[in-house]
Amino acid sequence: MSLQAALKDARSGKKITEPFFNQHLLIVGQTGSGKTTSALSILDQLQHENQTAIVLDPTGEYAQLPNAVTYKLGENAYLEAGKLSEVALQEVMGIKLPLAMERQLARAINSLKVQRNIAHGHGPLKKINYPADRYQRLLEQLSDWASEYQVTDLPQQLVEEMVVPFDNEHADYCLLGQQYDRQGINRQWGLLTDFRERLASQAFRELFDTVAHPGTSKTELGFVLKMFLNQRASHRTLVVDLSILKRYEQQQGAIISYLLKLILNDRLATNNGTFMPVKLVLDEAHRYLPTGDAQLAKNGIFQVLREGRKVNLQMALTTQSPLDLPARLRSQFGISLIHRLLDQDELASVAPDLAFEDVAKLETGQAFLKQRSIPAKKVLVQAPQWW
Repeated sequence: MSLQAALKDARSGKKITEPFFNQHLLIVGQTGSGKTTSALSILDQLQHENQTAIVLDPTGEYAQLPNAVTYKLGENAYLEAGKLSEVALQEVMGIKLPLAMERQLARAINSLKVQRNIAHGHGPLKKINYPADRYQRLLEQLSDWASEYQVTDLPQQLVEEMVVPFDNEHADYCLLGQQYDRQGINRQWGLLTDFRERLASQAFRELFDTVAHPGTSKTELGFVLKMFLNQRASHRTLVVDLSILKRYEQQQGAIISYLLKLILNDRLATNNGTFMPVKLVLDEAHRYLPTGDAQLAKNGIFQVLREGRKVNLQMALTTQSPLDLPARLRSQFGISLIHRLLDQDELASVAPDLAFEDVAKLETGQAFLKQRSIPAKKVLVQAPQWW
């Protein structure tokens, strides 16, 4: 992509014509230096070139973007909790279960998938006196089409997983269990209670729409993302308004990570070998990243940066200070748009060959365009001229 209407060479005044945003893009600079204008100019040009762009907007600042198709989480859009894996469910709920309990959760989710999609039953799947071979045959029928489950039944299903044979001569090991493991349930009761309360919390109910609301129509965000990932947007931009997350800061990073994993996994699951280019935009990305290296590897932002290029996903992130981003994440960017920075260490982390004095005195709307192995070029960011 050549953002000919977005950037001009500051010295000659000519439009920048070399390929741009065909790699991951990092936009950095102090507050008021022009980062948002740069993002808007990029989105404007993407609309002109009829390229698909998806904005994840945790602040609501892009909700009034011209030519936008906007879905607002909690208002006209929701997330489907019944598609969450045991790992994703813990992430969005802000909990970390012990390994043994996590395995129980995975079994409980599979049991509810069997109950809903194969057995066509309601409520938890009762496992006392249930033949083990019959249950195994049902499990083998699970596939992608049978991936949903009733998330509100999970706490009771976790109890149903804690069944054991009789501890006497009447034990029947061909059954899943004959009685509840009452001691085991009592040991885990605190975790089970906490889990139940989190599922019933206002945050979970609003984000995942687990309470019926007759007469109100909402669209599942995974479906919306899939549409934009596979069809050109006709000069429109998809804005996913996540401003509801300002009320639930604990869930902010987890929900953004989950949405980006949905996007990446949709692409990775496509086997036709050709992918329509899709640009992803996220403002102030440092706010939504984990602090530890182990957590970073599991984060959706990092996973898209690391794996997205091979499926034609390019991401633009903005941040005030590049040092707020882990070094492993910064290394994934092939191009940077550097607005005014007033810290030498910040500049050295993204463009050590640039003179600090030149970057510190940049005016609003001015920046340096830095690509790997190419000398940085001073540019002017043009105001958007919307389609």
